[in-house]
Amino acid sequence: MKPLTVIHLSDTHLCRDGQLLHETIDSWQQIELALEAARAFSPDAIVLTGDIADRGAPIHSRAAKLFNEFQEELGCPVISIPGNHDPARSVGAEFNTRRLSTGPHPANTVHEVMGLRIIGLDSGGYQQRQGELDRAQLQWLESLLTVPAPRGSLLLIHHPPVEATSEFRAGRGLKDPMALAAVIAGSDIRAILCGHYHQAASSQLLNTPVFMAPAVSYNMNPFASDEVLEESGAKFALLQLGLNTVNWSGASSDQFTGMPRDVALPAPVSIYENTD
Repeated sequence: MKPLTVIHLSDTHLCRDGQLLHETIDSWQQIELALEAARAFSPDAIVLTGDIADRGAPIHSRAAKLFNEFQEELGCPVISIPGNHDPARSVGAEFNTRRLSTGPHPANTVHEVMGLRIIGLDSGGYQQRQGELDRAQLQWLESLLTVPAPRGSLLLIHHPPVEATSEFRAGRGLKDPMALAAVIAGSDIRAILCGHYHQAASSQLLNTPVFMAPAVSYNMNPFASDEVLEESGAKFALLQLGLNTVNWSGASSDQFTGMPRDVALPAPVSIYENTD
């Protein structure tokens, strides 16, 4: 069976019209570069794990329109959840127009893509240091996971349920990650996809892989944790899910835009799942 391809975007930090992020970055251009580059992979789904806006900027209607246009052009769902820069209820009915169902929060979403279930949670935290999953969401998730999906499930959360490697971002992840770990233990969750840290990274929550996408907007220097990297192109991550494997790699629009569709992929990090 052909592996499924999921493009993982995060932290677009879209600004008001005419405003540059940190006075130098055109964040709208960055997301358009990332979405254009995604075409090269013929994705089965595109996910965006939060911080759609920068500092609560009222851009969500425009962003939803852009995502819905690409959804129609590419023929695959574009699935979005909010982050700590997105005000409560800003990611609502305009987004995730192909979802099968929702949950206790407007941004909760469930999609199924050729047997792969993709579940979106809202870790909130608008203008707060950390994110949190309330009891209602955890109970909703637990209910969903009582029935496994044919090709397993992916879980989307903005705040990683693991600590940052950077001291600059320490203590800014998900509160009480073990409450989430207890819900997903023994379930069909194949990986947790996050953003927030503005660095590409991978980890584990007990036995569940956690993948943190690089930010589309800007990323932090791992050698100087309070320094923004000077980068060309928009960064994102690529997942390829086989029956027993999850391959993860980073990518950049400047590597792919305008290149042939059979472009060589970067070497992936591969996780072989125990099927016993």
